[in-house]
Amino acid sequence: MTLFARALVAGCIVSFVFAASGSPALADPVPAYTRVAEGSTPTHRSQSDRATGDIYVYIGGAFPPGTHLATFQYLFDLTTEGNTTGYITPLLFQFAPGEECTVFTLVGIGRGFEVELKSAPQAIPFEIIEGIKAPTNAHFTFGFINALVDSSGSLVETSSGVIDFDNPSDGGEGVGGTGTLNGWGASSAASPVATLGTTFAVSGCTADEIFINPTRTYSAAATGIIAAQ
Repeated sequence: MTLFARALVAGCIVSFVFAASGSPALADPVPAYTRVAEGSTPTHRSQSDRATGDIYVYIGGAFPPGTHLATFQYLFDLTTEGNTTGYITPLLFQFAPGEECTVFTLVGIGRGFEVELKSAPQAIPFEIIEGIKAPTNAHFTFGFINALVDSSGSLVETSSGVIDFDNPSDGGEGVGGTGTLNGWGASSAASPVATLGTTFAVSGCTADEIFINPTRTYSAAATGIIAAQ
């Protein structure tokens, strides 16, 4: 949970206590918040990436506008290259839907972490350190890079894959429920670029980096909170 989320929960609890005490000045209704999630279930899948420092984008759904990002959840219980540690930096993307091509633009760089091989799902904070902090409309999604990067997007450390995946992508709904899928795009560049403004798309579209065909499913999801309407 991010500092924002922890402060938000604490604030709600304090407001409830004061309201229950009967103080007229502090009896306003407590704001309601809803937890949201997008991505795919962090469960065991059949492969992990051999390539180092690649970028992956969830293309099966989108965050509701106003989502405050909280955690990046993943499963790293499989190592194809023998690595028992590696790196994850969460990323935020904005996409422009088109009739034939949807282009995903990197707009937010998260704080990166070194992670370890474990049999159970893990979570790291989804804290944007450079770029757009939170989705402002219904055209935002997320992804990650197997690397540590600085605020300019330059690679500091890289690793082989640390999140399970299936190839091709799984059927059924993503963790976001109705209307979502389990599709993920994997960058095909020999030296992926994680700078803000870098664009990604499927083969046949115009973008800085083109996804490998077919789409995959990665064992990763992003959670957040949003004010109830």
